[in-house]
Amino acid sequence: MKRISILLFLLFAGTGIQAQGLSFSEEELDYSIRHNLFPGTIGTMNFQGKECPEGYHVDAVLKAAVGSIYTLDCTYGATFCNDAALTPVSATRSQVEKKYWAKGRYDWSAPGKVHLDVTKSTRPPRDEMLEWDGMVRDLLGTIWWLRTLDYSSPRPADGNNALLLDHDALPVVISSFQRKTVKIDGTQTPVIEVALAHDGKEALRVTLSDDARRIPLKFSIALPFGNIKGTLKKKAE
Repeated sequence: MKRISILLFLLFAGTGIQAQGLSFSEEELDYSIRHNLFPGTIGTMNFQGKECPEGYHVDAVLKAAVGSIYTLDCTYGATFCNDAALTPVSATRSQVEKKYWAKGRYDWSAPGKVHLDVTKSTRPPRDEMLEWDGMVRDLLGTIWWLRTLDYSSPRPADGNNALLLDHDALPVVISSFQRKTVKIDGTQTPVIEVALAHDGKEALRVTLSDDARRIPLKFSIALPFGNIKGTLKKKAE
């Protein structure tokens, strides 16, 4: 279940950032979390965003449990530049699982590099620079970036991107996207469904509202032992 804590650092908020014509507005979003191998809801996530001197900052809180087998409490923060690429500036993570904890700091201040400072209860500390010929984003930054892409073109330009999980950079590409209409809370709602793949296998699928806000309505994360799915509890005002 440790991969859940790595992969569930999701997303979503905004204030005044312009990217591909999209302006994020300050928002608070709540999600229910499910796993296809366990019945019912196993947790919740809350995301809050606000302007900051660097551009934009989001805080996230995740709480999950599967009976007495597994518990997770995680807090996460990420800061982005106010630019078209939503360039990450810094991120922090603190999580406590049953008999396991981890803390991480990520700093993008060096061009083309990410400074990683990761401490775990099960491993020696890691303090290093990760180099990548492109853009490395953590999961929060990756999904936020998906909100900004131009889906009016035949294929959104995804460039040379990598997903930062813990201290590994995984190359990812947009494998598919489509506009469609789905029923949400009894209402037919236009959405954009976009998927990212790593090494030919789908890693992440996000359903965005097809409107000016691009609210993440649903997401699905592929794990070695099933899929984690999140659903917006109620439509944002």
